[in-house]
Amino acid sequence: MIRNPRIVFMGAGIFAVPILEALANSHDLTLAVAVTQPDRAAGRKRMLTPTPLGRYADAAGIPCERVQSVNTPEFLEHVAALEPDMIVVVSFGQILREPLLNLPPLGCLNVHASLLPKYRGASPITTCVLNGDEITGVTFMQMERGLDSGPIYEMHRMPVPPGITAEELERELSEMAGDRICECVGRIARGEITPRPQPEEGVTVAVKIRKSDGFVVWDEDAAVLERKVRAYHNWPSMSFRVMVRGRVMSVKITKASYTAFKAAGAEPGKITALADNRIMVSCGSGSLLLDRIVPEGKKEMSVADFLNGARLEVGDVLLNGMPEQQPTP
Repeated sequence: MIRNPRIVFMGAGIFAVPILEALANSHDLTLAVAVTQPDRAAGRKRMLTPTPLGRYADAAGIPCERVQSVNTPEFLEHVAALEPDMIVVVSFGQILREPLLNLPPLGCLNVHASLLPKYRGASPITTCVLNGDEITGVTFMQMERGLDSGPIYEMHRMPVPPGITAEELERELSEMAGDRICECVGRIARGEITPRPQPEEGVTVAVKIRKSDGFVVWDEDAAVLERKVRAYHNWPSMSFRVMVRGRVMSVKITKASYTAFKAAGAEPGKITALADNRIMVSCGSGSLLLDRIVPEGKKEMSVADFLNGARLEVGDVLLNGMPEQQPTP
C-alpha cells in the first residue's frame, strides 16, 4: 500500500488535458512533473507551438518538460531521481520502452479512448464515429510492450450521442476519464484492484488517419459519407472540388446529413436539389445534404451564403476530393 503516490504524467493531445487537470488538483496524490512533446513549428509563419497539453500546463503553472525521447538513458535517470510510484500516459505519441515501463513500482498506466481490446491503436475515437458505434468508453490499462494490449484495471462505458462529431466525443470521453482517474490511481496504490488480461477475442486496430482519408468519393453510400464528415470534422476534414467561375475550388464539409432518397438516374456527385438552404448531392446510395462548408481560402459558412456567390444549379456535378481526378480549367 502506497499513500499519496507520486505521479509522473506524460501526454500531448487535447484528450490528456482534463486528466492532467484532475491529477494536478488532487489532494490524495502528488504530481511530480508533466512531460510532453517538444514545441513544433506550425502555421504559415512556422511559429513554435506547444502541444495542447503543454499549452494547458503552462497556463495552469504546472511544471511541464518538453522531451524529444523519453527512452534516453539521461531521461531515464532524470525520472528515476523523481522517484515516481506510477507513470500515467495519455495521448502522448511516444512508445515507452521496457526500462521506463519497469521503473515505477506501480507500473505505467495508460488511458485509452475505447473499450479494449476494441480499437487498439492511434485513432479509436475517429473509428468509433466512422463505424456508427452506439457504445464506447475509456479503459485504464497497465502498459506493456504490446500496442494497447496490457491488462485492464477499469473500463467506463458511455452511449455515443447521435450526430456527434469525433471532436465532441473526444471532449466527452476525456472529461469522463478525468472524473475517474484519481480514484483509479488511488485504488491501485492501496492494492484494491489487480489488472485483468484483455480478452483474446474481439481485438481490432484503429489505424492512423491519413490526409487522403478526407477526400470525398461520391460513389460511396451517403450514410457513410455523413459519418466521415463527423469523424473527420477536426482533421483531415471531408473535402470535394467544384468548378466555380472557371476554376476548380476545394470545399470542406463541416456539417451534413443524409437521406435514403436518390433522384432516378442521377450520377454520383450530381446536385439534384437546392432547397431549404442546402445542397442535395446524389451518392452511390442515397443523397448527402450539405449544410455548412469551408470554401477554399475562406471561413466556415452556411451553404446559403456559399450559393449566393457560387451560382451552382441543379444538374451541376461536384467533383471527388481526389486531386488526380479533377479536370484542369
